This record gives sequence, C-alpha cells and structure tokens, in this order.
Amino acid sequence: MKRGSMFRLSAPILFAGFGAPFALGQIPPGPPGQPNFQSSGPAINDADRGARLAASKCAACHGADGNSTNAQYPKLAGQKAAYLYSQLWAFKDGYRRSEVMSGIAATLSNADIADAVSFFSQQSVHPDPVKDPRLRADGERIFLYGARSGRVPACAMCHGSTSQAGMPMMGMMPMMANVPSLNGQHSAYIVDQLNRFASGERQAMMMGGIAAALSDSDKKAIAEFLSNLPR
Repeated sequence: MKRGSMFRLSAPILFAGFGAPFALGQIPPGPPGQPNFQSSGPAINDADRGARLAASKCAACHGADGNSTNAQYPKLAGQKAAYLYSQLWAFKDGYRRSEVMSGIAATLSNADIADAVSFFSQQSVHPDPVKDPRLRADGERIFLYGARSGRVPACAMCHGSTSQAGMPMMGMMPMMANVPSLNGQHSAYIVDQLNRFASGERQAMMMGGIAAALSDSDKKAIAEFLSNLPR
C-alpha cells in the first residue's frame, strides 16, 4: 500500500483517538467571554493602523514586516490572523507567559490586537534556505506520515495546508483556524518550542505528549523541512 493511502486511512483513526486538535502553538480555550478573532476581530481590524502599531511595538524583535532576523523571535509574516490573535490574548490574560510579550500584550486593547494581527497576516514570509537536504527529507517524511516509532501522528493532520504541493487534503482544516502555519518559520525556533512543549514549560493539551515522543533528531528534521516552505 502506498504511504499516501496509509495516511488517508489512518487519519480518521488518529483524530478519533486524540480528540480536540490542540497542535503546536495552540492553547486551551480561554475563560468565557474572552474575545476571539472570528467574533471580535474582523469587525474592527485596520491593517494600516496595525502597521503603525507593529512599527512601534513589534518591529524591534519580529521585523518591520514580520520577518525576524533573529531565530529567538518567531516570524509573524503570513501567519493566520486567528492564531496570532489567540496568542496575543493568551499573553495578555496570562495563559501564556513571557517577560517581554506579557508586558507588551498588557498594553494592547482588543482593537490594537486585531489591527496588528491583520497587518502581519497580510505580509509574505521569507523562508530560510535549505541547509541539509537529507535532514529535510527525513523531516518531510515525519511531517506527512508520522515518526517511525508509531507514537507520533503526521504533523500535517493539523498543520498541513491544502494549498501546498505534496500535502494531503485536510478536511478538518477549516475548523482549525487557531492552529498555526509553521511554514517558513526559523528552524531553531521550532525546535525550541517543541522542547518547551516536551518539558511542560509551554502548555498545550496535545503537543506535550507529541513533542515528548519526538527524538532530538526528529525535531531538527521537522524544523529543517518546515523552515524553507512558503506560506
């Protein structure tokens, strides 16, 4: 049986086993009444105002257009608005902690957050060049079909994109707006976040177990594959 066929057959089983799709970067739901981008963002966002906010609040670390040059800081360009919105609110509400980001998010209003994420989501990410073709090939295999150990499902089940060549169709993706796009992200940042999930430093219902089951070489391979993909 071809591996693509195996993926299509196993996907429903894996989804049934894991339940709610809390994937890389996603957080448990916030308290009742917390704004979300679908209900609160679109009615108030202003990308032009967001560009001005980004220049004053975000550019020093994340770059003027969301393409950070320091792998310590994630690239925000082309990221899903709903995901960025949820993460800023997570920092603002204390569900996600960072000495720098928590302080910045605390100063932002709901309109500020919506405007800033609207701006960043409309920018184009600058993918990194391929550094290790063999490592990248290993990462692609894990991303599309899961780890050889059998303990880690295909990353593409949650993080995949129907617009990307070679990626399987994700029937659930329209319902998963808060799952981030990882394409073009710094490989070092992806590895760092996977390590934080594995240690429990960063909380997510699903990603803790998945990250803990990945070997160090698996993490590096996945990151190498994703870092040079366009969004």
